[in-house]
Amino acid sequence: MRPRRTARWLGLGLGTLLLAGCQLYWVKPGADMAAFTRDHQACVKTAGVPPGAERVLVNLDLYRACLRQQGWQRETGSSHGNPPGYFRGQESEGPVALNEVPEQTPTMERR
Repeated sequence: MRPRRTARWLGLGLGTLLLAGCQLYWVKPGADMAAFTRDHQACVKTAGVPPGAERVLVNLDLYRACLRQQGWQRETGSSHGNPPGYFRGQESEGPVALNEVPEQTPTMERR
């Protein structure tokens, strides 16, 4: 019975390590960073409530719905690198500066 328990813990630990490197990204066929920046900033303004000048608190449900209306889709990617076209969006309610874009994960070059 002991080997079975050890195998279960080992499997759980391995699964956790594999999932630890996953993050959600926004993708849209043919879109580049400029397109994402434009749509992201517009959606932050649409979904945001201003607590002060140039900063907003973001309703994440409205933000995500806004990006979907612009043709963006959510996909799981790596926190270590992705193909071009994967963009990190807003993942916290803020406060968020209206003119900023979340830090992006470096892209991997295709071979």
